[in-house]
Order: sequence, then structure tokens, then C-alpha cells
Amino acid sequence: MKKISFLFLFSALSLALSAQSLPKKYVFLEHFTNSPCPICASKNPAYYSLIKQYPNDVRNLSIYSAVPYSSCLIYKANTADNSARANYYDIVGSPTLILNGTQLAPSTPLLPPATLQAALNQTSPISIEVQESGSNPTKNIQVKINTFGTVPAGDYKLFTAVAERTVLYNAPNGEKEHHDVQRDLLPGGDGQAITLPATGESATYNYSYTFTAPVGWTSNYDSLYAIAFVQNTLTGEVLNVGTRFDPVFVGTGEATPLAIQIQPNPASTEARVILPNEAVVQIEVYSIGGQWVRTAYETQGTEVRIPVERLAPGIYLVKITGDTRLYVGKLVKN
Repeated sequence: MKKISFLFLFSALSLALSAQSLPKKYVFLEHFTNSPCPICASKNPAYYSLIKQYPNDVRNLSIYSAVPYSSCLIYKANTADNSARANYYDIVGSPTLILNGTQLAPSTPLLPPATLQAALNQTSPISIEVQESGSNPTKNIQVKINTFGTVPAGDYKLFTAVAERTVLYNAPNGEKEHHDVQRDLLPGGDGQAITLPATGESATYNYSYTFTAPVGWTSNYDSLYAIAFVQNTLTGEVLNVGTRFDPVFVGTGEATPLAIQIQPNPASTEARVILPNEAVVQIEVYSIGGQWVRTAYETQGTEVRIPVERLAPGIYLVKITGDTRLYVGKLVKN
């Protein structure tokens, strides 16, 4: 009976992960706010609390605009790029939310849970992979756009923002923490005009960012990350968004995943996998419910080591992308 249950679980989860025809479309929120704004202080905490419940689905970029107060310290740190996004949407007040390129009507709460729920579980014809390298003060950013389906007609631009995960700043409105703060836009506020690659093909863009400490708050180079998005300037629709934290979408045309042996299993501190003459490209770990779980891993040749100490006890599916095919195995954490 246990064998049948395992086979059913293995087949169901393997198919769910490998049979996706199009990449996941992340919910992209451009959050226009202002540090002296008292209404922002009253609405932002609930907004941040809500989106933190969806770490695998929502990507947020907080943009500090000149309204209602041009004295906003974070706005003044980069007036050109902050104004570029605000002017694109004709932002006239803060806080204002843009969801996948569409401005939401003012409301309390700032983001109604039902509105967020309606935007989940969507797909996109493109995926966006972001890789970062370099050391303080230079950050090198590579953005790779992969096309898997039919792209709507339009005029497309790639925007690559450098964001700061958390800014600690005691603002005039009483807010002390500011999340996913836009620090810069590459190559500039107008973005980069692009032609999206044909189905099955990809295009890569490279940028470089030099970190400088802002005036008024303590900034951390290690807190910076890139968030890239493709927008149809004719309709405003954001086709998809990507960060270095996102799993890589493999796409259609995959072979049926091969089963792998994970040792020890159950595991309490570390699990190991050895692939047959195959270099590792990507490793993803999913919960029994199909949720992607962030975890580290190390590779040495064809051997993979996965630390599991921080995983909650339970059953997980390990999906490994090799040079030529996929591998899937069940991992039990004690």
C-alpha cells in the first residue's frame, strides 16, 4: 500500500512540474509611495503584510515619487528614475498601486486580497532569468528572456531595476522600514527597446551598476538585487518579471523525468544525489503541495549535496535539471 501511495505521489508531482506548457507569470506590483505621506504610513504596513504571504508569487518594487511631497528623501536619491516610472503612469498621489501594468483604483486596504487572488496562477509566453555577479561596489547583471509561446503584438521594452531589499530609515511619516526600494533603472528610466525572441529562442542583455551610499540612510550593498520586467508600451501590460531568486523554467518538450536515488532518505541534515554522467544545471525543491521551497545546494561534478536542516519535517520533491534531461526524486525530511 505504501508503494502504491509513493508511486501515485511521484507521478502526480512529476507531471505537475514537467508538463507546464508556459512559464508562471509573477504578480508584479509597482508600489508608488512617499516617505512624508501620512496616508502611506497608514496603508503600507497592511500591504507589506499581505504580499509577504506570497513570496513565490508576488514581486514588488517600491517607487518613491514626488507626490504629495517632493521633499521625500528617498525620491530625491534618484529623482530621474523615480519620476520616469511615475510619469509613465501619470501618478498623481501616493500610495498608488500598479498591478502588472494596470493602475488600481484607490482603496482601503491598498491591495484588496481578492484583487491579488484574481491575479495569481497566470501564465506568460516568456520567462525572465536574472543572474548577478561582482563585488562591492560593482554589480553585474545578466537578464535572459526566453520565449515559450505566442507573444501579443506590441512595442516592448525591458526595464531592469536595482532595488534595495530593506531600507532602514525613520521617515517623517513614522515608517521605519521600507521594502524593495527602487534605487536605479538600467540602462535608464526609459528602459531598453527590445524585440522579443521567437518561440524557442532567447535573448540576453547585460548591465553594470556601481553602488554609491545614499545620503540620509545606511545602505547595504548586499541588500541590493535586480528585478527585470518586460512591458508592452502600447498597452502598458507587464508580460512577466524576474529576479535571481526565481527558479528557472525549463519549458515544454521535456523528456519524462528519470527517478533518482536520494541518500540518506529520510534525511535530517544533508541529502546527496549522484547523477549518471550528467552536469547539474538547476535544482528545485517543492513541498508535497507543489510549492517551491527556497534551499541551497552544492555540486561537485555529478554529485549534489542539499542541506535540509532548515526544512520543516515532511515530504518534498527534488527536481534536478541536467545537461540533457530531468531527474525527479522524493525526499523525506525527519
